Amino acid sequence: MSEINRYSKPDPTMTQSIPEPLLRFDPNPFASRLAEMEALRMRFQEAIRTNRILPNSMEAIRVELTYHSNAIEGSTLSLRDTQLVIEGREPNTGKLLREIYEARNHDRALRKIEAWAAEQPPRHSLIENELLDIHGEVMAGIDTTNAGVFRSDRVLIRGTWFVPPGSHRFKELIPKLISFANEPHIQPVIQAAELHYNIVAVHPFADGNGRTARLMMNYYFLTKGYPLVILPVEKRPEYLAALDEANSGSTEAFCAFLLDCVQASFAKIIGDD
Repeated sequence: MSEINRYSKPDPTMTQSIPEPLLRFDPNPFASRLAEMEALRMRFQEAIRTNRILPNSMEAIRVELTYHSNAIEGSTLSLRDTQLVIEGREPNTGKLLREIYEARNHDRALRKIEAWAAEQPPRHSLIENELLDIHGEVMAGIDTTNAGVFRSDRVLIRGTWFVPPGSHRFKELIPKLISFANEPHIQPVIQAAELHYNIVAVHPFADGNGRTARLMMNYYFLTKGYPLVILPVEKRPEYLAALDEANSGSTEAFCAFLLDCVQASFAKIIGDD
């Protein structure tokens, strides 16, 4: 696959080489929607500044985010079950112990990225150890051998023809993935979409790649003044189809999907007016 056809629309200013399967995402088809996102971000920040976002509302968002991210991966915990687990209580009977760990772990990882994003002075770049740290939280108590460790074996992804690269390429791919995420002057929604996709495409872990990608995407959003963004399990088919399109080199569907999710998150927190 040539470099030029790995874009929805090639960016002539691009000077960095792009090793497969990494992609760069083009903002040009979404200029008007991205302007709307910036206006919503400013409203969101004003609501924070004037204390119009209640702590219990943010806690509800955290529970929803954990529920949806785990449900995308097949967890049978309900939203109420997830709340109970996060509160340290027992969910309904018959739930797998792994699913309970997944909910606790995701909530712990989410609070960690929130703490990182709130640090003063603010962090200015993503580093490899943060990616490993969040994966370690996601898989804690579930896979102690592989938690927080890049895989060394081949991995395949259920339901797709796409085959992630071998681990021998991580020395090239991981630093490049991180350097793309740290480039300045790129619209945050586009860069967050790119970060999410590139983590999933490289698939650097034996398990937990999707949850880690969604958490790191949200870490990026938080550092850029955006709210937590939920990818709803009800839209899982659309989400996976957009990822498949990106695997073929067309990124527009995934950008459009993420823009819809960002807009829905703004609406949930600050309303539509």
